[in-house]
Amino acid sequence: MAEALVVADASPLIGLAAAGAFDLLGQLFGTVTVTTAVRDEVMAGGDLPGARELAAAIAAGWIDVVRTPSGTDVFPELDSGEASTLLLAMQAGHGCLVLMDEPLGRAQARARGIAVTGLAGVLLAAKQDGLIPRVRPVLESLAQSDFRISGKIVDAVLEQAGEASPADLD
Repeated sequence: MAEALVVADASPLIGLAAAGAFDLLGQLFGTVTVTTAVRDEVMAGGDLPGARELAAAIAAGWIDVVRTPSGTDVFPELDSGEASTLLLAMQAGHGCLVLMDEPLGRAQARARGIAVTGLAGVLLAAKQDGLIPRVRPVLESLAQSDFRISGKIVDAVLEQAGEASPADLD
């Protein structure tokens, strides 16, 4: 799943950390880039999921932090992290993949021809690449945290992963 540039918004970072699966990003993509706005948003959590993991990944060198591009006000419906992620992807051009869960941000990315996936897509890619044997345990870990993911998305991911069963997650 290698792309020229993988740019992440805060939500997938926080969700993967909450599920204990943050390192899948480095395993899947090698290097992930975040803007300073995204870094600051995740790090503002202090002891919340994502802050320690992001700091460790930055120190380890597999997450790059770049200056937040100017002009984030072009996306008034998005927060600064989402807007800066999209602007960076737009500057990068073809071959860029955005990791974002926010529906409005995902729609903006698609409207501009930018490839986009979210936490669920990362989990599916990790299973397809043999990095995790099953998606369900990761989603169950996520369900035990304060991170929320739509039941529809959970059902769709389990279906795509071939793990759908009558005992679905809440």
